[in-house]
Amino acid sequence: MACGEKCTAARLNLNDTNSMNKIKFCEALYALCEGIVVCRRKSIIFPVLLILAGAILFAFGSLVGDDGAMVDLRSSLVMAGIVVAVAGAVWLLFRMAGKGEPYHKQKRAFLRNDVLSFDRAQRAKVLEAIDNGDYAALVKLPRREVSALAVMVYALPDGSFAAAQAFEYAELEYRPICEVKILAK
Repeated sequence: MACGEKCTAARLNLNDTNSMNKIKFCEALYALCEGIVVCRRKSIIFPVLLILAGAILFAFGSLVGDDGAMVDLRSSLVMAGIVVAVAGAVWLLFRMAGKGEPYHKQKRAFLRNDVLSFDRAQRAKVLEAIDNGDYAALVKLPRREVSALAVMVYALPDGSFAAAQAFEYAELEYRPICEVKILAK
């Protein structure tokens, strides 16, 4: 497995929570893979560059002359600069406000969150795939738009590492039907 024996041997049960809580799932993931999957904020370089690009557009628009032919260009550049800078500032605020995302230190990549929806008839196959640690088999199962069975998955983009937990919809909420498990490719 991608994260070593320490990670695969540990298990954490989230049955005390009666919903699909991403924060609790991530905490369980950090506990299962201590030091391998960690909480890390995403880079702020791109939002800062977007703010800088907006400022450059604004400044360039301000430098354009006031003669009649250039008024529209000036207004467009100033407006585009303001919109780009505000978009960058909002993006930066979201990046700074968050707690962080699961990050795989060995692969140097963030894990992506996905919720796979299945029909209730697929319950045995879904639980078998999770228990066997078979991420490829889980992803290949037929899915539904509206589900009675959901699987929360955090996985690397290449699929070499994944963690999953199945939930069943009952009494107006999703309830866990298995523990968080590390899956192999």
